[in-house]
Amino acid sequence: MKAIHFLGNKEIEYVEKQIPNNLGEKEVLVKVECCGLCGSDKRLFYQGSKYIPGHEISGVIYSVGAKVTIQKGTRVIIYIPLFCGKCKFCLNGENNRCQEISGLIGWQRDGGYAEYVRVPESNVIPIPDDISNTDGVLLLDTIGTAAHGIRLAMQRNSSQTSSDNVLVIGCGPLGLGAILTLQAFGFKKVYASDPSKERIELAKEFNAIPYSKNDSSIAAEFSIVIEASGSALGRKTGIYAVEPGGAFVVMGESSEPFIVEPTPELRRKDFYLIRSFYFQLNEVKDNIELYRRHQTSFQRLVSKVSPFEKFKETFDEFCEGKTVKPFVKMNG
Repeated sequence: MKAIHFLGNKEIEYVEKQIPNNLGEKEVLVKVECCGLCGSDKRLFYQGSKYIPGHEISGVIYSVGAKVTIQKGTRVIIYIPLFCGKCKFCLNGENNRCQEISGLIGWQRDGGYAEYVRVPESNVIPIPDDISNTDGVLLLDTIGTAAHGIRLAMQRNSSQTSSDNVLVIGCGPLGLGAILTLQAFGFKKVYASDPSKERIELAKEFNAIPYSKNDSSIAAEFSIVIEASGSALGRKTGIYAVEPGGAFVVMGESSEPFIVEPTPELRRKDFYLIRSFYFQLNEVKDNIELYRRHQTSFQRLVSKVSPFEKFKETFDEFCEGKTVKPFVKMNG
């Protein structure tokens, strides 16, 4: 099969590998149809990886292990955390909270920048006929992760003093997905912040209101702040922008420490700080319905669908900020 290796320093290698044929009893082999490019993969692009990257995967069940119940030919998307399936969280469908996660597909196990990927049966999610392969990819990080974090924020103990304003910091794929998801949940005043003028213009096309912090003011005015940039500045902006009683949700990925300076303004502010990692399997049905109701809006996030042979060119464009959410078609 064809596959991609990330060598580091923005270098990749197109390779031919043996199709995995050593399936465990409860494993399946998925023929990858489409894989979304994700900002978190940029770290592997720069640093290199011993595993095949790619974690926003849709495909078709190609072969199955001896004790698998899912049928060959089933169209699926892939849930990336390798959860235990036995703890109290997993048994309740809260698989993202499993404390025995052994790794992530595309990070500590070969992922979807290849024609085939071997995964546990428990990590495949069947998708209905009206959901295309590209639609399915959007259900993962772009909608699933965004919707989960927003649901957590909406569970806070809000009061009659809560503002109607919400803010998204970072207008990459996750941030734009969060903007659309907030709107789908009924929020009317969705603000957006990003240092890139091009991305702010894109956020405006998605009906977000540009927000720029006034350094002379410490006024906090947002009931929910979604941090999707992964930057220290974005986190600092968000923690001050959230109003008393509000929720500051950290979604952005970063290897840098999250340092909070104990200023009087923060010491005297009562608010929720939420770290949101990934969605839960028990949210999948709701996410599918959310997508169906707002399909046209969410589909605007897909910048392009490139063939496997143009992966390097597509990933370079993505890193340069020329595209928002490009996909690579691995087969056909």
